[in-house]
Amino acid sequence: MRTTFGKTFTYYIAVLMIVFFILSLGFSEVYRRYFYDDQRSELLNQALKISDIYLLSENNTEIFNNEIKILDKYMDYSFFVTDSNSKIIAISKDINTLKKGDTLKNIDFLTSSKKNYKWIKGNVNGVFNQDKYTLVYPIEKNEQIQAFIFVSVPLLELTNNINKVYFIIIFYLILAVILGFVTIHWTTTEFVRPLRRLSIISNYISKGNFDEQIEITENMNEEISQLCSSFNSMAKDLSNLEKRRREIISNISHDLRSPITSIKGFIQAMLDGVVPQEKYQYYLEIIYKETCRLQKMSDSILDLNNFNISIDSINKTDFNINELINETVLLLKGKADEKNLYLKTSYQNKCLLVNSDLEKVRRILINLIENAIKFTNNGGIFISSYIVNDKVYVEVKDTGIGLNKEEENRIFERLYKADKSRGTSGSGLGLAIVKEFVKALNQNIIVESKKGEGSKFTFTLDLTKNQY
Repeated sequence: MRTTFGKTFTYYIAVLMIVFFILSLGFSEVYRRYFYDDQRSELLNQALKISDIYLLSENNTEIFNNEIKILDKYMDYSFFVTDSNSKIIAISKDINTLKKGDTLKNIDFLTSSKKNYKWIKGNVNGVFNQDKYTLVYPIEKNEQIQAFIFVSVPLLELTNNINKVYFIIIFYLILAVILGFVTIHWTTTEFVRPLRRLSIISNYISKGNFDEQIEITENMNEEISQLCSSFNSMAKDLSNLEKRRREIISNISHDLRSPITSIKGFIQAMLDGVVPQEKYQYYLEIIYKETCRLQKMSDSILDLNNFNISIDSINKTDFNINELINETVLLLKGKADEKNLYLKTSYQNKCLLVNSDLEKVRRILINLIENAIKFTNNGGIFISSYIVNDKVYVEVKDTGIGLNKEEENRIFERLYKADKSRGTSGSGLGLAIVKEFVKALNQNIIVESKKGEGSKFTFTLDLTKNQY
């Protein structure tokens, strides 16, 4: 065969036969060792259990017999135990050719087993009704042999497992040869060409060029078409991810630049003597607030970056959600007063116990109320709690500027700021943290808003079963 297909076909079959022959030898040996090693490990573990029982009983026959009976009930292996003089002192229930007090004959092999365990293939002194693989394990105490443990598994079981491996290897060898004859031509024509195109475009993507796409033609089979479609989708997602990454970096840089510029400007003015000393206190307070703003932004970014750790540290307890709301309102009352906003609460029940992580719920409330204060210029914020179908609902409703539909759909995205033109400071991380915490608590949060009329955030909590 002088054609490319003919040569490829010939090489394929030749290599396939050689590789399968080598692999069959290797795998058969590996599986043979695996089955024997696995059984050896199990037999040794069982022998160690019996040895521990023997040593811990300290020659107390009653305790030893009771423990052996319990072990025999759950063990899948045959076993018997002899003292150092080959007298049977314990035996599993499935051996009917021996009884306690019998003495094993022809025990020369025990001499070579002293201070070391030994493996025996065959029927040990006619004890079993078939050939078995037996571990002879000596029990030592103070460097003296106290007893011998015999634990066995049928050799036929090991042989059958290994034969199954041989059968599987031969079956797949024949199947591979048949499939090689049938599919070699289809493989070279249907797979190689688009895969080469995938390789080329992958190289482009690895260099940061995400705009390359693979053309999907009608004559492609379904699997290759799906692969190419998935690849194109991946390239598009990577392109969007790159754009989002640049946007995030730009937003962070912008948010950091504003307080840093303020701090730098005030400090420079103070160093140059432009600011009179009597105003130092005023400007230092501004610098302090800007520094706190930077720290808060940094902490929020770290919270989101290390959020998997936070999920693992959830600690649920029962607490009164209304008391927590009152504490949060008291904490943020100063900020609301600065803008002449009211903070009102309304509770369906005076005491409403929930089962959740108190600190994370506190963070959710702080972020939601702070966000409401930030985007409300007139009126105020109304916080309420109530029960619907054994679920606690907490609402934070404001009379602020509200959101349009697009902003409402994106409000929980990291670093997203709705209507950036309105000039309100913030990192765009507060609501993202709220969303992550609610998700970690296995709860839901929804937002309802109307432009110019305000927004309402509602999240759920689990109701404590026993309200008291």
